[in-house]
Amino acid sequence: MSEKTCLLTGASHGLGLALAQELVVRGYRVLGTGRRPLQDLPNDYPDCAYLQVDLNQPGAALQITEWTTQQVAGTLPLAILNAGAGRYRPLHAETAAEMTEVLQINFDTNLQLAQALYPKLQGGTLGLIGSVAHRGAAGMPVYAASKGALDGFGRALAEEWRGQVRVRVLHPGPVATGMSERAGRPRDMMDSLFLSPRAVAMTLLDRLNAPRGADRQVVSFAQVGRNMLWRKLARSAR
Repeated sequence: MSEKTCLLTGASHGLGLALAQELVVRGYRVLGTGRRPLQDLPNDYPDCAYLQVDLNQPGAALQITEWTTQQVAGTLPLAILNAGAGRYRPLHAETAAEMTEVLQINFDTNLQLAQALYPKLQGGTLGLIGSVAHRGAAGMPVYAASKGALDGFGRALAEEWRGQVRVRVLHPGPVATGMSERAGRPRDMMDSLFLSPRAVAMTLLDRLNAPRGADRQVVSFAQVGRNMLWRKLARSAR
């Protein structure tokens, strides 16, 4: 197994960028993918491999899998499928093309990637990053549908691959990444409660790497707070 290598989709901004940064801190070799061109990556993108790819385009899963195979000779210990897209609007305002795009990025390509990566993930971990919207979110019905489908897929896959590949689907709460504004959601008092991307990234990785735990977990504000407090206490005890 290629020790401490992680394939991470949606690595170029937001929660994905925070995950990439934290993975590097933890000693991982990161293979990041994103829609942005290489020259448009933020200045704080870590020094790691990057593939520009649009998950809405046909063949994206195959392109990522072939690139990963070129980068990793052996098996892949960790893959985190984090890329996502969504719009804050009622269903009647969506177009067929826009709905197809969200479902393709959030669900279909993840399904195809999991299937294609299965041989390389033997003995490793597949992390699927969902959203609390999987339980339903008024104003974002298509996004909620895609995350609900991902939740069901992850739970089924965890059972099917048990003993071969560990599968965990993790649903973070609202994160201060700017995605909400890009999706068209008006700012309100709830924005002050959005979680720090770095704190969420650290908690997600702790959950993924924990030897035991539920196949599907919701990473709430309270859980992130407890995790950060535990880390602070652990540092103080050294």
